[in-house]
Amino acid sequence: MRARRRWLYLVAALAAVFVAVSSIAQAIRQDSWEPVITAAFIPAVIVAAWPGSYRRCLGRRNRRAG
Repeated sequence: MRARRRWLYLVAALAAVFVAVSSIAQAIRQDSWEPVITAAFIPAVIVAAWPGSYRRCLGRRNRRAG
């Protein structure tokens, strides 16, 4: 099961890189920032949806403040 999950992460990362590179190439061809701005939300969505990323932001439970 872990190998399948690892492949899924690899495919997601490669897709994100492909979208980023193609949007930069299209921006250069069009001489405009619009393609980059249009695809800029995709890395944020991938980081937010990545498993375990939300755990780093949460505070520890059963612990005193201060």
